Amino acid sequence: MKHLALALLLPLAACRDTTPAKIELTPAAAAPKIVEALDFNRDVRPILSDKCFYCHGPDASHRKAGLRLDTPAGAYGHLKDNDAAFAIVAGKSASSEAWLRICSDDEDEMMPPRKSNKFLTAAEKATLKRWIDDGAKYEGHWAFQPVKEKLLPAVRDEGRCRNVIDRFVQARLEKEGLQPSPEADRVTLLRRLSLDLTGLPPSAAEIKAFVDERTPDAYERQVDRLLASPAYGEHMAMGWMDVARYADTDGFQHDRTRTMWPWRDWVVSAYNRDLPYDQFVRWQLAGDLLPGATPEQILASGFNRNHMLNNEGGRDAANNQVDYVVDRTITTGTAFLGLTMECCRCHDHKFDPLPTKDFYSLSAYFNQVDENGQIMSWGPRFKVATPQGPQEVLVMADLPKDKQRKTWVLTRGEWNQHGDEVQAGVPGAIAPVLPPEAPKNRLALADWLVSPANPLTSRVEVNRQWQRFFGHGLSRTPEDFGLQGEYPTHPELLDQLSATFIKEGWSLKKLQRLIVTSSTYRQASQASAALQSRDQQNRLLARQNRFRLPAATLRDQALSASGLLNREAGGPGVFPYQPDGLWEEVTNNQVHYKADHAPAIYRRSLYVFWRRLCSPASLFDVSRRANCQVRAVRTNTPLQSLALFNDPAYVECARVLAQQATGPDARSRIAWAFEKCAGHPPGKADLESLLACDDRLLQIFHSQPDEATKLLKTGETAVPAGANPAELAALTGTCGVILGIDEMLNRE
Repeated sequence: MKHLALALLLPLAACRDTTPAKIELTPAAAAPKIVEALDFNRDVRPILSDKCFYCHGPDASHRKAGLRLDTPAGAYGHLKDNDAAFAIVAGKSASSEAWLRICSDDEDEMMPPRKSNKFLTAAEKATLKRWIDDGAKYEGHWAFQPVKEKLLPAVRDEGRCRNVIDRFVQARLEKEGLQPSPEADRVTLLRRLSLDLTGLPPSAAEIKAFVDERTPDAYERQVDRLLASPAYGEHMAMGWMDVARYADTDGFQHDRTRTMWPWRDWVVSAYNRDLPYDQFVRWQLAGDLLPGATPEQILASGFNRNHMLNNEGGRDAANNQVDYVVDRTITTGTAFLGLTMECCRCHDHKFDPLPTKDFYSLSAYFNQVDENGQIMSWGPRFKVATPQGPQEVLVMADLPKDKQRKTWVLTRGEWNQHGDEVQAGVPGAIAPVLPPEAPKNRLALADWLVSPANPLTSRVEVNRQWQRFFGHGLSRTPEDFGLQGEYPTHPELLDQLSATFIKEGWSLKKLQRLIVTSSTYRQASQASAALQSRDQQNRLLARQNRFRLPAATLRDQALSASGLLNREAGGPGVFPYQPDGLWEEVTNNQVHYKADHAPAIYRRSLYVFWRRLCSPASLFDVSRRANCQVRAVRTNTPLQSLALFNDPAYVECARVLAQQATGPDARSRIAWAFEKCAGHPPGKADLESLLACDDRLLQIFHSQPDEATKLLKTGETAVPAGANPAELAALTGTCGVILGIDEMLNRE
């Protein structure tokens, strides 16, 4: 049966597009640009950053010839070895030494030098020349500018605009001479909305009710229903687990089990009750330092205990402590600021205005955390009351003032190589620095992060939410809002949404409701040949994006479609089916896997136990949770099909679905199963292919009854008494095909 499943895909593939959603990452400098007037941030800075700043940027220790091109003062000044020559002369490319070097064929003069393996295209050269001749105007980096509401653009077709999002998108489309796509059909729309907001598909009954309803606010009422569902918080939390690098074990060689699931359950609760995002950030970074901190706020601070813990014997405790501080610093930079802080741990950042001193000043906020001074670095614990009884969870707590540590710049990032001493402080190039009288603690840092004066925190979160609903952020580098990051496709829209997010009290549900009720979100994802040719990557948003569902959603979807899904919320991680010997192999036979039994094994993927050395076997291509990850992980690997057709969890889901199928004959039972999964009846071609598949399997199982018996033993769910083994095994295989069709694997 393991090889038969692949062959069964072939008949259905003939009548359905099984091409995986194609994900392409295009460098900012190479992104398509439809330009009338040059924009420094969009057109020029990406070229300079990619091709010039490594040698002529912020890192003074690496700067060549004393020339700095990331600031106007550096670019307009005379050259270090020639007072009569200037790198850039505004308005005069012919007098600009930088331009002359770019055009030079002399290998000793040309820029970038050949040995750098960086080359300027003809289009990039033309852009730089035009920029210089137009006055070589510099602008502050877009992401570091204050967040402000924008004037709403005028549009010709007001009928397309349900809210402010549509005005910005429609104005751009009209400028490009394009039309938006029509609204998706109701079946597609509700499936998209349900998967995006809850991670679960709608039932066939829910789809039918929505299709039949004709009230003007039918769609909006579906949005509100899904936002109020307990499944919403679970789905949101699953994404935050990657950001927070959550796992149920420590990592490294011993990978010991830890108790952090009460913190995970707090995240679910916070999302479900729409805890304002600014408080969500403050509590996780410094809940323990809030005046009169509540048990819930202290528990929330477990966010920065989610990092890996090194328990290897003989390792210096001070080395461990530095590693943990570095991890918290990098995570803060990635999760909340969208900056690659790790790049300035060992040297000044090559591209962003972040000197090494800024990294260690930021790390000083985390350097006072009490690690208990042990090799084990187990840290302070907080006792939480749960339905499973009291649980001790790792949380944050600072050392008393008389025992606080000094913070040093670490030479080359080495834990024991102390350079200059630094005080706690925030990167001044990003937002206004804290006043001298501000406390030097994590609470002050958290308040700075969520201050309206900070230009990054709201932009970064809004961009991440856009990624959730469109597959890509408005900036397609959610982990990097620095100079190497990609310029947003709709910068004014990003700013407008960020300003609205703050103005509306940092409510994620209000932000998400605005996005999903827009005409832009509700478009069909199909692209005409002309639109595909004009804008293959859909940067102009003339349609929705179609993309592969993450592995956790695919598993939850199969459980839901089969009726096996256990909706119990919270509690310790569960242990579903897993190949024998997997944990034993990765832990040198030190840890043994013991699977749970029904109904625990049918719980949502959020509640599956997560071992860092070996992420859940049924969830392919997922984060190891070793560090903060904010870019969505999607896969189009062919190995996914092997998992979907051979993993016992999916085989059992297919069998249970088959057992429920009703109807007098194979045709009606297959049609029922298809509609149960997809939410609509199968088309004629699909149904005929599935019938042919079922007939072929039936012949095989009639001739090989032992194989039918073996297949039906997969999973813990009982086989109904009196079932015909060959017929049930055949329909099980056919239902497995249905669960693996393109429509089920992708979100349209």
